[in-house]
Amino acid sequence: MQLPVFKTTGEILEYCWAHRRRMALYVAIPMAIIALLYMVAWLSGTDLMDPSNPTLAILSIISAIVFLPFTVTWYRAIILGDEDLTTRPLFTLRGLEGQMLVWQLIIGLIVLGVIVLGAFPISAILMVLSGVLGQATEKVSAAALGMWGVFVLTVFCRLSLVLAMAATGRPAIISEAWAKSRGLGTRMAAIYVLCLLPWLATFLLPIFVGESIGMVLAVLVGLVFAPLYYALPATLFAFVYARIANSMSAAGAPLDLQSSVEADGGETDSPQNLSTEEEVNAVLQRLGAYIADKPLGTPDDMRALIDGWFADAPLPDGVATDDIVLNGVPARWVSASDANPDKVVLMFHGGGFVAGSPTSHQRLAADVSSFSGARTLLVDYRLAPEDPYPAGLDDCVAAYTGLLESGIKPGHIVMMGDSAGGGLVVSAALRLKEDGLDQPAALVALSPWVNLACDGETMDTKAKDDPTTKRDDLLSMAKTYLNGLDAKDPMVSPIYGDLRGLPPLMIQVGMREVLLDDSRKLAVRARADEVPVMLEQWPGMFHVWHIWADSLSDGRRALGGIGAFIRSQMG
Repeated sequence: MQLPVFKTTGEILEYCWAHRRRMALYVAIPMAIIALLYMVAWLSGTDLMDPSNPTLAILSIISAIVFLPFTVTWYRAIILGDEDLTTRPLFTLRGLEGQMLVWQLIIGLIVLGVIVLGAFPISAILMVLSGVLGQATEKVSAAALGMWGVFVLTVFCRLSLVLAMAATGRPAIISEAWAKSRGLGTRMAAIYVLCLLPWLATFLLPIFVGESIGMVLAVLVGLVFAPLYYALPATLFAFVYARIANSMSAAGAPLDLQSSVEADGGETDSPQNLSTEEEVNAVLQRLGAYIADKPLGTPDDMRALIDGWFADAPLPDGVATDDIVLNGVPARWVSASDANPDKVVLMFHGGGFVAGSPTSHQRLAADVSSFSGARTLLVDYRLAPEDPYPAGLDDCVAAYTGLLESGIKPGHIVMMGDSAGGGLVVSAALRLKEDGLDQPAALVALSPWVNLACDGETMDTKAKDDPTTKRDDLLSMAKTYLNGLDAKDPMVSPIYGDLRGLPPLMIQVGMREVLLDDSRKLAVRARADEVPVMLEQWPGMFHVWHIWADSLSDGRRALGGIGAFIRSQMG
């Protein structure tokens, strides 16, 4: 499911109708609570037709609070798609949802305060002019206050984009969204007012048909029209966010959250799950049996574990290797027989910044060389804890500049990495920009770890699904690598960086990964910074499944897509 990009109100209504069952489900609980509260208040003798009645104000505040969690859930469904809702219980608030709820409450209080503060000077001015206006004072007052309310509502609609930013995990780009949303606030406010009309009718029914029957009809009308009032503005806000995100794209194409590239370069709607459950289970069973009797307490244990698993992995026929030192950095050439010597995939291995080596990743490098038609250079960068940040990043950048000095053109280099290496890919590109060096042709990140704070929502929602990666292990490795540096420093967590000027970025991530949220946030950050980005989310796949391409059909297919992407970017 792609981000819905609506062009007309009709399309918004079509979207709401297509999801009417979910809307009805989301609306039913809060509306039942609200209807019960109003009925109890009415039966206890409260005059619900008196605007000055404080009970009515209290009920309105309670109604808004009751609706907020469900509004947030619906909002996230629109922005992030159905899959996002299947990973956790319905109607729950945690992580970003809680943040969105707090922001909405703050925005509501600000708007209420602005309306009240603005009403006082308006009323004072009208009182001064009452001698001139005469009997028209009340009408003019109502009109002036109404115009003020519409103005504040327009501002409120633009402020509601904060929710869209939070829904995608990028509240930092709200200032950009505000600038891009000029002129859209009025349209949003107009739709919002239309959605309020049925509610206004509920206040008129008791007047025209009698209080008892009118109150019952008012509750029924409210229940019938609640989905429209509830979902249409939220859907419109989601549409506005999608429009803003697209306008931030240099190419103007929508951000495709679930695209895929076939081996021949063509696109499909979403990755087909070609790997059978038996294939995945067989790989995980082999891995589990291998790990079962191995110590894991120290970085040396992890290094021995990772290198030992892949040390005997045979290379495809015709693949040659050559260990070198490039610009002071040890590295290993891995080249398919038909690889173009003038085109290079510069690969940074994963391993949580504390493990991994050319030994552990040379089979993956060989497959990349075969599929891309370029030589692969595996960088043996320094590892923590012996050499924490920025040693590894320095080595990656040094290897890139060494390629330039050897005569390889920037447009013939693609930087690629998996897991921690995927984070180093983006961090290295940021360092190149900082140093004023030419960027490579493209970046490829496989299951990238780009947020060392490890506070993404899928750290919780995917914890039971991810068979290989755990938050506690990530936090431990991050602490070792950071050596006291802030985990949200852009050079270690690029989702907090300014990615403008970086080359096209391809991201592949499995939908069973706790790091899924990292990939999503990186894609949104890249698109906001006008970096062409393709994010592929692979159903059923776990962390860096590409390494098991000899056993997983989806591993081979994913590598085929990577090869096609690299060929297209190198020309």
